[in-house]
Amino acid sequence: MDSTGTRRYPRFRMHTPVFIAVPGTTNTVVPGLVSKLSRTGMELYAGVNLQPGDLMEVEFRTTGRKIHVAGIVCNRSGFCFGLQFCALRIELEKAPASLLT
Repeated sequence: MDSTGTRRYPRFRMHTPVFIAVPGTTNTVVPGLVSKLSRTGMELYAGVNLQPGDLMEVEFRTTGRKIHVAGIVCNRSGFCFGLQFCALRIELEKAPASLLT
């Protein structure tokens, strides 16, 4: 049972698209959807075959920026994953010239 008083950090409900790096491949990603986010982890849906204990890399994309989050899969129910964060990396990319004018 999920009670607000038993969690260290609040969970925020959201529906944000992300991309999941497919393990064992190079530059292959599949779309996913974050449904809950907290300071230490998130709940997301993705079509990948990972099990509890596996490392998952998640990429949030915004204009001119990519945010990579790595975490350990804590639990899984179908294609719904509970992820505990272990690393965060923000990459700045060159913004397209059309956005700068």
